[in-house]
Amino acid sequence: MDTIIQSVVRRAKRGGYRRHADEFKRAVVAQSLLADASVSRIAREHNLNANQVFAWRKLFHEGQLGGTADACTLLPVALATVAAPVLPASCADRSSTPSGIIELTVGRAQLRLEGCVDPAALTLVLQRLLP
Repeated sequence: MDTIIQSVVRRAKRGGYRRHADEFKRAVVAQSLLADASVSRIAREHNLNANQVFAWRKLFHEGQLGGTADACTLLPVALATVAAPVLPASCADRSSTPSGIIELTVGRAQLRLEGCVDPAALTLVLQRLLP
């Protein structure tokens, strides 16, 4: 009978699970919710598995990620009747249905004017919008 002597190799114990703070999780989720964001890329940047980020996103949408800083608050709304618009004197003598549309985009601001416009009001708005 042959005897083979080999040393017994024991595998090292696997490390414990990493624990991440809720603030960190919310920050990663916020990055992943931005337009044109790649969950895989964000996970790699933070040395995470993409499945973990998706799990955190699910918890976030369910409101179970802790903290209420990202929660929405609904505000009460009261509807009031709106009086018919008063046309400026320069438009009163024209036909009953003023026509024409002006659309102006300056940076992120957009202005759309329909019908007859008060020149003084238009001047004031343009002074605010244009640098």
